[in-house]
Amino acid sequence: MRVQARGARILSAAVLTVAFVFVTMASGAAVASAASGTVSIESTTTTATPPPPPLIDNRPIAPKFVPKKGKAIYLNRAKQRIYLYVDGRQIDTFLCSTSRTLPRRGTYYYKFKRPASSSGAVTFRWQTVFTKGPHGGNIGFHTIPVNSGGHEIAPVGKPVSHGCVRCPKKKALFLYRWITKKTPIIVRP
Repeated sequence: MRVQARGARILSAAVLTVAFVFVTMASGAAVASAASGTVSIESTTTTATPPPPPLIDNRPIAPKFVPKKGKAIYLNRAKQRIYLYVDGRQIDTFLCSTSRTLPRRGTYYYKFKRPASSSGAVTFRWQTVFTKGPHGGNIGFHTIPVNSGGHEIAPVGKPVSHGCVRCPKKKALFLYRWITKKTPIIVRP
């Protein structure tokens, strides 16, 4: 459909101001040009792309087994991922490294913290111990171990630990400061 414009009057009884305007509407598009003195209205159909579904790892609401009040930590050993919650809402998630079988499934509370520790020829920082292993060794969150040459032993994301939960340096420090005696640490698969 074409509408001819003469001066400020439009023959179709609608009043439009013509001055290099481009308007996009949900039902169509209108294009106006002052140079030609013509207003052209074209109907087009716009198909909106639906947003992608939310990522399972970034869901904002806690699983049913995570308390809905206070802080909580959910360690998913199968995905090698830690999820942090406050009042049932996820505030952070990040990769970690556990062993294939430790820590065992259950709910724990931290026992003690150490700013630095070592095991054999490796050292690690920001240890937050929450349980014991089958042979009596401490299990907790800490940074990725560093060898005597100052190099990290292995990256996070794969089950390469002997029992503890290895975390990136900034995340280990955050956990060290964030966890309280009342913060449940929930380990699944």
